[in-house]
Amino acid sequence: MIRALISIGDPAGIGPEVSIKAVYELMEEDFKFIPVLVGDKSVIINTFENLKIKKTKENVILVDVPVIKNRELPKGKDSALAGRASFSYLKKAWCLLKENKGDCIITAPVSKAAWNLSGISYHGHTEALSSFWKEKTYMLMTAGKIRVLLATVHIPMKKIWQYMSRENLFFAVKTTSEFLARFFGIKNPHIAFCGLNPHAGESKTLGKEEKTIIAPVIKELSKKGLNVSGPYPADAIFRNVIEKGNIDLIVSMYHDQALPVLKTLFFEKLVNITVNKTGWIRTSPGHGTAFDIAWKNKACASAMKEAIKTAVKMARRK
Repeated sequence: MIRALISIGDPAGIGPEVSIKAVYELMEEDFKFIPVLVGDKSVIINTFENLKIKKTKENVILVDVPVIKNRELPKGKDSALAGRASFSYLKKAWCLLKENKGDCIITAPVSKAAWNLSGISYHGHTEALSSFWKEKTYMLMTAGKIRVLLATVHIPMKKIWQYMSRENLFFAVKTTSEFLARFFGIKNPHIAFCGLNPHAGESKTLGKEEKTIIAPVIKELSKKGLNVSGPYPADAIFRNVIEKGNIDLIVSMYHDQALPVLKTLFFEKLVNITVNKTGWIRTSPGHGTAFDIAWKNKACASAMKEAIKTAVKMARRK
C-alpha cells in the first residue's frame, strides 16, 4: 500500500477541505492507498466538523504540525500565521518522505503572498522543494493524456531572458523525457515545442528566439535520439494536441503561455507534477487557495483527487 503524504496547504484557504474530501471520496471509490494528512490537528479537526464528518476512518493517519494550535486563524485571506503554517506542513511532509516514512507527497494549494508575509522567500512549492533536495526541478502540468512542460515557471516576464537559455531548455526537456519514461512508461515520447513569439516568430519578422534558441535545442536533442519537433505557434499546437492526441509532451516557453488554456479546459483534473532526476514524487492540484469560498464547504475536490491518484500510481510504478 502506497503511503501518500498529503500536506493540507494554506489553512485559511480550501486546502484542508479538498484534502479531506479527496481522501474520503477516493476511499469510498475503493482506491487503494494509505492517506497521511500532514497539518495542524486543530485545523484538520475543525475541517472535519465543518464538513460534518463525525470521525476519521481507521486507516487515515494524522501527522500533527502544531503551528495554529488554538490561536484564531484569519480565514479566507492572507496572513503570516497561515503562511508559516503551510510552509511547516510542507517541510514536515518532505522530512517524512526523506526518512522513507512515505512514498509520495501531494500538496494542497498555498498562498505565495502568505509565505512572503511570514518571511519565506520561495515563490511556491516547486522552488521550495528544489531547494530542499538541492537539485533543479521542472514543472509538468497534466490533464489525462495532455502533458505540458513549463520551460520557465514563477518568474516575472521581464526576467524571462535570464532563464531562456539553450542550456536550461535542453536539460529541462531531456530530464522530463527521462521522467516520463520512468514514471509513465512513455518510451521516446513525441515532444513538440511552442514558439516564444507570436506565430513562432513568423520567419524572424516577429522575433528571433525561435531560430537562435529553440531550433538549436531541438537539433541537439534530436542528435541525442529524442523525438522532437517544432517550434510551432502556441495558438495552434494546443488545439492540435487536444483534438488529435498525437503529441506526448508540449514544451511551453513560459507559465501563462500554457496555463490559461489548461485551466480553462481542464480545471477539475489539472495536476502539477514536479519533475526531477532523483526520482522523488510530488504532485498538486492545478488550482489555488480560492479564499472566496474557503471554509464554506463549496470547494470541488476533483483536481486534488487526480493529484493523489497520479502520485500513488507513479509511486506504484517506482
